[in-house]
Amino acid sequence: MISTFNKLFFIYNLSKARIFTFIFIALASLALFTSGPDFAEAAQAARMLAVLGEVKDLSGRPVAGARVDLINEGGQSGGSSDITYTDERGVFHFINKTEGVYSCAVHKDGYLACQDAFYHTAAERRVIKISLTKSDSYEPEVIYLAKNTGNLNGSVICEATDEPVGDAVVSIGEKFVQTNEQGGFKLENIGVGPKIIKIQKNGYEKLEKEIIVTIKTQNMVVRLNKIIKYATIAGRIRIRGRSESDCPPVKIYLAGKTAVADYKGSFKFENISAGSYPIILIYNKKEVYNDIIKVENGITAYEILLERL
Repeated sequence: MISTFNKLFFIYNLSKARIFTFIFIALASLALFTSGPDFAEAAQAARMLAVLGEVKDLSGRPVAGARVDLINEGGQSGGSSDITYTDERGVFHFINKTEGVYSCAVHKDGYLACQDAFYHTAAERRVIKISLTKSDSYEPEVIYLAKNTGNLNGSVICEATDEPVGDAVVSIGEKFVQTNEQGGFKLENIGVGPKIIKIQKNGYEKLEKEIIVTIKTQNMVVRLNKIIKYATIAGRIRIRGRSESDCPPVKIYLAGKTAVADYKGSFKFENISAGSYPIILIYNKKEVYNDIIKVENGITAYEILLERL
């Protein structure tokens, strides 16, 4: 009786061990299969998606031939092509793109560039719709990409007479030219950005001003002020019969200015433009002298002899 019970107990334990062994082998095989390269590639392929979009202008018309750059913001390559162009319907598409955050940058001659970001998942697949705005001032894109210099055309004229100023030196940095007989000049291949332009010419005040150089050719007119040379009048009043240090305070009027003679009869006028002016002497509210004198650049000495006061 005991022997039969032991045999049955042994058979039960053996069957139980075989069942656990079978379950262990099955689980191990499944783990090996799912971790293999074929399974990983199949899972990844299942997550590969297409990106579909359309580009139109603000009036709703399709924009054909626009360049579309797809940027994977996650830093992965994620596809066989990252650049494409819209067809005649304004439609574009990319294939084999993984889920994630992307940006679409769209460029088309005659339109302002546009860039938009979106999250691309299998659950939220949608058509990317982009609207382009026409550019008011258009230049071919190749100029913006390849050119970082600009040209400057201009003319230099006299502020007082509006006449052209020839042989003036115009410089920006190390580049310089001289104006022609018509006052014209041209500076080429100047680096874009803020620059200081300098213009110099003998007989004129030096001019310096800041300008902004762009890739477009600019035109400008510069006006120079002539240097006005002023004169100085150093005068002296002498009174017949009096000593040289016995001169009363006589007022002198010249070219809209007033001076008073000191006890030696000396007076001075400065910053007088060259020309001819009347000179008038007043003493005790009476005019005691008047004349016309010619003033020239530099210092002019002028002596007045009065018979009496």
